[in-house]
Amino acid sequence: MTTKQGGIKDIALGRVDNFRLRLEDIHIRPEWNCRDVDFNSDDPDDLALAKSISEVGVKEPLTVAWDSGDGKAYVTNGHRRRAAAFYAKHVLKAEIESVPVQTEGRHASEADRVLSMIVRNSGKPLTPIEQGRVFKRLIDLGWSEKQIAAKAGISDARARQILTLQAAPQAVTDMVKSGTISASLATKALAASGGDGEKAAASLSKAVDNAKAAGKAHATPKHMAPQPSLRTQLKAVFDASTVDEKLDELNAYVIIMPAEQFEIVRDLLKL
Repeated sequence: MTTKQGGIKDIALGRVDNFRLRLEDIHIRPEWNCRDVDFNSDDPDDLALAKSISEVGVKEPLTVAWDSGDGKAYVTNGHRRRAAAFYAKHVLKAEIESVPVQTEGRHASEADRVLSMIVRNSGKPLTPIEQGRVFKRLIDLGWSEKQIAAKAGISDARARQILTLQAAPQAVTDMVKSGTISASLATKALAASGGDGEKAAASLSKAVDNAKAAGKAHATPKHMAPQPSLRTQLKAVFDASTVDEKLDELNAYVIIMPAEQFEIVRDLLKL
């Protein structure tokens, strides 16, 4: 009795074309990638990746999109691997002739390519600020916060936090990047300030100063100036507001208020 020996193509539900390209033939679009830095040789993780590539090559294919306008392949997923491979080739002197790539799905849209920076990021995770840039691009493409949250596998509240941080003044984002404050502390300060970025930056800067005075490198909530209770904040907001203004103001507190608490407050205020 003989059996037919088929291949993966006989059972595959879709197709992704795999190729090998020279590094020099894989291009990047300026400012397309949302990472602050693709590769930093002073970063132990980045350097370890480059050393691994110098020893065994690139194992996970980069994803590219072909631009028929200029006849070039542009990386849409794998900027860090591409940069590490260049470092391995030109600095570590690895004999890298080509790297594996796969093409975007035939029907991939610009939104798919942008979202891939989140859902296909199997290497170094994006920071909250970098995620915010991805989310902002999706907002500009017409996506809602709820759609972004669902696709990214996070809560609606977390998506709002990330977008809030993305829109924060540079003074705030610089503190997050430097590690002197956490992303969560920044979003809480922004919410507590009612969206006033300058006010939030000032309170966070004071918290950093308080932390340094206490011999700490990172500010935490205990280093922030005492905040009025949620009851006091809400009372101040709603005592002299119209219904429309109430809705606008109440939305500013969604970031720091659990969903069930928000619903209770809204019901009590009969909005």
